[in-house]
Amino acid sequence: MRLAPEARGLAVPLDGAIDVRHRAGCDIAPVDVADAAARLRLRSYVWADQAARLARLDAALSLAEKFPPLLVEADAADFVEKALAARQQGGAFVLYHSIMWQYLPRATKGAIIATLEQAGRQATAAAPIARLRMEPRDPTKEWAVLSLTLWPGGETRRLAHCDYHGRWIEWIG
Repeated sequence: MRLAPEARGLAVPLDGAIDVRHRAGCDIAPVDVADAAARLRLRSYVWADQAARLARLDAALSLAEKFPPLLVEADAADFVEKALAARQQGGAFVLYHSIMWQYLPRATKGAIIATLEQAGRQATAAAPIARLRMEPRDPTKEWAVLSLTLWPGGETRRLAHCDYHGRWIEWIG
């Protein structure tokens, strides 16, 4: 599986190495991608004229079949709190989400932000905390914004505008 959006704007150096020690996700109603009916239902959500998007979904499903992700049935706020409490020292903790924030209840959003800010006060340069997200910022725009908040410090940077379906990314930051 390879994501290869059209890159626009100033080139960002992405040649560094990343060592992922652990990854997990949550959903209040996870989809079992090993189930053929569930895969078919996921495919039905892709618009018929978007062959490239369907190909990416099929590749992702194939990858998930070979390497099943750790997906926990949980409320997002509870998941983030537990994940931060169990984070490994000596590395970065990254919370990533895309096109889901708008579906969370206000109380859940508030709890996640409060948990991140509390943990962020204890973050160090050797064990930073990051919130990387691709979410809509303005419903009148035809793109999402890729943003990064990094602790220590809690500074937020807008990095790019992104096509909702992965066709392009325009670096702005």
